[in-house]
Amino acid sequence: MIKAIFFDFDGTVSDAKRISYESMVRVLEDFGYEFDARKLKSLMGIKMHLILKELGIGTAKLKVMHKRFYRYFTKAAVEGGIKPCVSLKPLWKMRKAGMPLIVISNSKTSFLKASIRTLKIKGLFDGVYGAEKFSTKDDMLEKLFRKMKIKASEAMYVGDRFSDVEFAREAGCVAVAIHNKCAWSSMNLIKKEKPDYIIRDFYGLGKVVEGINS
Repeated sequence: MIKAIFFDFDGTVSDAKRISYESMVRVLEDFGYEFDARKLKSLMGIKMHLILKELGIGTAKLKVMHKRFYRYFTKAAVEGGIKPCVSLKPLWKMRKAGMPLIVISNSKTSFLKASIRTLKIKGLFDGVYGAEKFSTKDDMLEKLFRKMKIKASEAMYVGDRFSDVEFAREAGCVAVAIHNKCAWSSMNLIKKEKPDYIIRDFYGLGKVVEGINS
């Protein structure tokens, strides 16, 4: 029985891939760093200190770069640079039926809340936890399982990156990968992690939950 569903946000709920990449490029250019564009695209979606490390850039200016990135990123989102990846109607249906829906994302909470306002989906999620709230997503999942008094097997995590599947596995919950035009990981990378389910949209998620809970 699934008693709660946890979600990544960028690339899963919202299509923020373009503005995220463009914001990061602006920051790197502002600080005069050279970078491999293809490698940067492959890294987008993880925490900034890890992106810089993989690009071979020191983290001495991490705080100021991080602040500037989110200034660009949030401004782009608020100005309409994001949209839902797929129809959110199935999530509203689950929410009305009493299913707790919670966001755990590597983006800052302030950005997530600004995105939720822009997308006009306030009230859809019971909780929103951004990157500053945890060290790793699996740690946050485990804390919330205890807080909500549910077993790991009674929860699922839905994300578009191969690493989301890894975090779900570490936390012991059902791993659901969503792959469509918004996804940040290729289907091949996702399949290598062997998620419990692969879906294209939230109608597919509704069918998975219904199948488990019936």
